[in-house]
Amino acid sequence: MGLFAILRRVALAAGVMAAAVPSHAAAQQDHRYAAYREPGSGTVLTYPASVFTRADDGTGRFAKFVSADLRSTFYVVGRENDPGQGIAELSAAAESALAEEKALITYRRRKEDWFVLSGYIGDNIFYRKTVLARRGRTVGTFQINFPKDQKPFYYGIVERMSWSFKPR
Repeated sequence: MGLFAILRRVALAAGVMAAAVPSHAAAQQDHRYAAYREPGSGTVLTYPASVFTRADDGTGRFAKFVSADLRSTFYVVGRENDPGQGIAELSAAAESALAEEKALITYRRRKEDWFVLSGYIGDNIFYRKTVLARRGRTVGTFQINFPKDQKPFYYGIVERMSWSFKPR
């Protein structure tokens, strides 16, 4: 299932009318992209540097980025999988953490070495992807949050970020 189908399912679950499917050209918005590499694990993500700037998360545990209007954020974290958790355990832990934030998860997809969760946290859409790499020794996660009314703008951005996300 493609990203637009995921976002449409999220919108329909909340009673929001889904927009028409954008063309491939519309999904390839004219943004300046940059690569972020997490220093500890080498996790890589391509993101629109023309939309997001790096912000201090205050903890040093992950990289946080904020949009110019301060309404959208994403974070990237890469770490060693010290407890040796499998994808099922990581997914369950992510769902538990999202439940604490009162998230409404409307889409779940899990494969052998990755999972995606998407839905709503308040008035925001979230998209979270976690990937196991290096035979399960490294875990990488990124999550983007943006207002429901900005879904058409973020469609191509989230898709490109998701496909570029590679824990090392």
